[in-house]
Amino acid sequence: MIPSHTNLTFGSGGITDPNNPECLQVTRMAMEAGVWFHVANYGGGVYRVLKQAFAEAPTLVPRCIVKIDGQGPDLLRNSVMEALRETGLARLDIGQVCGNPVDDSFEPTLEVIAELQEKGLIGPIIMDVIKSYSEKVEQAIDRNLFEGYIFYYNVTERQLSQPVQDRITAQRIPVYAMRTFGGRCPQNLLNGDPDHPRRRALDALFEASGCLTLLDFCVRFPLSHPHVVTTVGSTGKVEHLKALLDAIDRFEPLPPSVVEEIDALHAEWE
Repeated sequence: MIPSHTNLTFGSGGITDPNNPECLQVTRMAMEAGVWFHVANYGGGVYRVLKQAFAEAPTLVPRCIVKIDGQGPDLLRNSVMEALRETGLARLDIGQVCGNPVDDSFEPTLEVIAELQEKGLIGPIIMDVIKSYSEKVEQAIDRNLFEGYIFYYNVTERQLSQPVQDRITAQRIPVYAMRTFGGRCPQNLLNGDPDHPRRRALDALFEASGCLTLLDFCVRFPLSHPHVVTTVGSTGKVEHLKALLDAIDRFEPLPPSVVEEIDALHAEWE
C-alpha cells in the first residue's frame, strides 16, 4: 500500500555536484522542511550529496522514492543495493522501476522485489512511464503489478495516452506527477517562449485561475487531481526551493473548470 506523501516531493535533479556547497545547502533545507525526496544518481553525484547530508543530520533523513533498474533481477538487486550503500539509507521507501519491465520476463524480477521487501530493504514499487509505454501500463494495471505510476504530468505535458489517463483517473490509481515546472519545453510557463501557442493557451487559463503566481499555478494543477499523490519538483537553488515550499504551503485546488480545460488541452496536444 502506498504510504502518505507530502504534497511536494523534492527532486534530486538539481543536486548533482558534490563540490557545489549550494547542493548540500538546498538538500538540508528540503530535509528540514520534512518533504519526501525523489532520488536518482543524475551525473553520478547525487548519491554523494545525499550521503553527506544524511550523515550530518541523521534525524532528518527523509522518506525516499528511488529509481531502480527493472530490466532484470540481477540489475534490480544491484541497483537497490547500490542506492542503499551509496546514500546511507537503510530502506528505499518506494522503488521506481525503470526500463519498461512489463512482459513475461519480469516474473524473476518480481521475485527479487518480493525478497527485498520481505527483508525490509524496499517498500512498494511504482512504474516509470513515458507515453510510448501506455499500452504496457494497461497491461500492468490488468495484472496489478504496481502500486502506482510516475510520469511527467504538469500544466505543459502529460506523458500518458488519453485512454490510459481516463482509466487511471476513473480507478483513482495513484500517480506521481513529475516536473512541477513543466521542464524546459518552449511552452514552459516559467521560462518558455511566450509566443508559443500552447503557452498562450496556458497563460489564459492562468489568468482565469486566480493564482497569485505562475509557480502557484504549476503547483496547484497536478495536486488538484484526487489520484495524484505528489508533485515532484527539482531545484539546486535555495531561493527556488523556498519559493516552491511557499507555494506548497499556499496550496488549494484550482477551480474545476480550469483543471478540466488543461486536461482537455493535453488530450488535444497528443
